[in-house]
Amino acid sequence: MMRQHATTTVAAPIADVQARLADVTSWPAFLYGLESVEPAGHERYRFTLVNGKRQRNVLVCVQTHPSEHRVTWRQLEGPRYLGELRLREVDSGHTAVELTMTADPVSMAEGFRELLGERHPEAVLDLQRLDHYVTEA
Repeated sequence: MMRQHATTTVAAPIADVQARLADVTSWPAFLYGLESVEPAGHERYRFTLVNGKRQRNVLVCVQTHPSEHRVTWRQLEGPRYLGELRLREVDSGHTAVELTMTADPVSMAEGFRELLGERHPEAVLDLQRLDHYVTEA
């Protein structure tokens, strides 16, 4: 199991960050390895994940919790793939963003690489890309 956690502060009000995150189909702009997102029903999306040359489609449930300033997702089939984006207002122009993701390896090779400790700080990269994504608008 791969679990990643990262935090950052973006230069945007919390309402703006929440509004940008509400468009789930735009998440490939900042989530590393997420190639595309297609709506598949109420709170349902088909994520196309890419890992090197491997590509897989994952049906996920994405739920927004506006009063708690967070968004969660979890797979509905296949190996575990879940995450949470949690927001906290720092001041009127800045928002703290916390990203937590958990994913189970989908192949023996991925599991072996994980055992060897070959991990990349994807959550950190995601938040760097999120900062750019939120502030570019």
